[in-house]
Amino acid sequence: MIFGLPVISVAIWLPIIFGVLVLATGGDKNAQLARIIAMVGAVLGFLVTIPLYTGFHYDTAQMQFVEVHEWISRFNIRYYVGVDGISVLFILLTAFFTPIVVLAGWQVIEKRRKP
Repeated sequence: MIFGLPVISVAIWLPIIFGVLVLATGGDKNAQLARIIAMVGAVLGFLVTIPLYTGFHYDTAQMQFVEVHEWISRFNIRYYVGVDGISVLFILLTAFFTPIVVLAGWQVIEKRRKP
C-alpha cells in the first residue's frame, strides 16, 4: 500500500492518467507542457514500482500484492491483479526505462509530421 492505495493499481493507472493528461495538452501547441507532464508521469510511475521490488518476498512462489475487487458481479467478473517473481522484475524494468525513453524523445521529437 502506498498512502493507503494498492501499489499495483497505482502502478497501472498512474501512467494511463498521465497519458490522458499529455493528450489533453493539445499536441504541438503545448509541446513543452506535454513533455513535462510525460516526464513527471514517467518518474512517478517508476517511484511507485520501487515498493513492489523492496517489499517482494522471494522465498515463496505465491502471488504477492494481490488485489481483488468486484467489478461486474452479475457475471462474476472481478478486477484481479498480483505479481510473481518474474513479473515484479519486468514491471520494475519497464518503469525504469520509461523516463529514459521520455528523456530521449525530449529534443528529438519536435513536431508531428503527416505521412
